[in-house]
Amino acid sequence: MRFPYLEHVAHEILPTIEILWEISRAFNPESDGSVSEFYQLSRELAERHEDLDGLEKLQALQDDFYYQLGFSDAPETVVGAQRVLLDSVVSYRTGLPISLALLLQETAAYAGLQLEVIDFPGYPLLRFDFEQESYFVDPVQGELLKGRQVQERFEDITEQTLDFSWDMFETADQKTILRRYLTELKHAMIHDHAFANALTVVHMLLAISPDDPYEIRDRGYVLEELDCQQAAVDDYQYFVEQCPDDPSAQMLRLQLETWAAPQQVLH
Repeated sequence: MRFPYLEHVAHEILPTIEILWEISRAFNPESDGSVSEFYQLSRELAERHEDLDGLEKLQALQDDFYYQLGFSDAPETVVGAQRVLLDSVVSYRTGLPISLALLLQETAAYAGLQLEVIDFPGYPLLRFDFEQESYFVDPVQGELLKGRQVQERFEDITEQTLDFSWDMFETADQKTILRRYLTELKHAMIHDHAFANALTVVHMLLAISPDDPYEIRDRGYVLEELDCQQAAVDDYQYFVEQCPDDPSAQMLRLQLETWAAPQQVLH
């Protein structure tokens, strides 16, 4: 499978949002209606707040995005693809934090505000730099956080197993954002038992990170679910060879041995 819009991610030739819309089209060819709806809403918000600036404009946009338009976090503990794919999130007004973050970032851009995606533990945050100070937006409900609040949240999530450093809050590059987004989409497709679509997502991830042993392992799992055992064997063997000390490698070794053993035929 080839995905031209993913082939130059390392050079960030295409805007991230355009790549995300292309990903939606790969699974829903009728998604252009939702894309048009989103940009119409973004234009209306931008016009409504064109007299505001800086932090005041950001807070007004957040209020409209979450309270007037009704965007909210997914209510399910384990979500399906409709909570990840941007066109579905626009239609249902509900999605995972990473999807909400990316839509809010684009809405703000339409209004002339630059928000940066931060690869924060748990789920991404958005950073807004204004008057020599950084503010952070939690995409779940639009809560605006300042420095100390972000540090406390980091320590809670990591249980202080990592040392906090502001160097971690630099803008995430396109590859990092897309890998995180596609990983969520892969898990959602597997949850939906949409294994053919999950296989497409794994191939998208491999287009970004070729020969990644963990993605090849996951491809093996999806192929196994699609009854393509020999192809799954090849992928599992590759993973075991590349990551022999990974906890899942021992289980896969046993599975491969079971598949290789002669099957007794009863008469």
